[in-house]
Amino acid sequence: MTPAFAYENPNVALAARTLLLAGYAIENSRRQPTHIEILCHKTSVLASDVRYLVALTEADSFTEHTVQELRRIAGREGRSLVLVGATATELQLGWADFLDALGGAVPSWRALAPEYENSLLTTGTNRLPVGVTSEAWRLFEDLVADGFELVFGRKVRRMGARKRGQRVSDMITQIPDGAVLVVDAKATAGAFSATISELRPLIEYTRMQRLRQRGHNEVFAAVLVAPAFDQDASGLSSVSKQFLAETGVPVAFLQAALLGQMVTSFSQRPDLRIAVHWRSLFSGGLIEARDFESELRRADAERY
Repeated sequence: MTPAFAYENPNVALAARTLLLAGYAIENSRRQPTHIEILCHKTSVLASDVRYLVALTEADSFTEHTVQELRRIAGREGRSLVLVGATATELQLGWADFLDALGGAVPSWRALAPEYENSLLTTGTNRLPVGVTSEAWRLFEDLVADGFELVFGRKVRRMGARKRGQRVSDMITQIPDGAVLVVDAKATAGAFSATISELRPLIEYTRMQRLRQRGHNEVFAAVLVAPAFDQDASGLSSVSKQFLAETGVPVAFLQAALLGQMVTSFSQRPDLRIAVHWRSLFSGGLIEARDFESELRRADAERY
């Protein structure tokens, strides 16, 4: 799926990955002194190719002369011109608007690899995939982070194994509305016993994040990812209520297989990522596949 050419600028690479996942075929790119031009097209519902010239600049905006020149080039090549700058103006999209219009950013390709789901499920049971040398639990953390990056379209801040000796959660991430989710990943050979005593570290991490994010970003929930849980949905709901009483936010429980399903669903429909009501899904207790599937259908049906 990656294009034959590479992008040295990380913002341009991010734009290219996001365009590709959203179904745009990238034909080429042109480097200019003040901007990068990406030439791409997408097949419309009427089976015709719509061609685009996407111009990206790290400056606040394009100069009037550059805009006129880009319009001339786009017209000559039969392309629609899309201008993207650091800030939104009447003539251009801001970076955030551009990425959101495509369904959210794609920070990396790793979750889209064909072996992703199998590796996630294998390492979740504290085993290594064939031919891989590493620590299974550490690889599971990385794969969970990769999955959330694709699902939410936001970069995951990875801590956990990278900050040994420090009392931090495995990772924190943001849902599309900017609220923070505190994440812990548990690789275990059997089902994980999600008792309050086992969740003490996550309770502490969540309290700390609420303090760190005060006046900046809302911490709206915590989530624990594991291959399976000892408790049923009712038991996990009770645990979440205790967690809420101690931290001020609920804890949701996500099975690794469902995270893999989410990645698969959004690799096919990335535009729905910003339409899903994530706060409802992560409102506490076990996140069940039927709840995710129902929310996905509603997101698709209710969009304008």
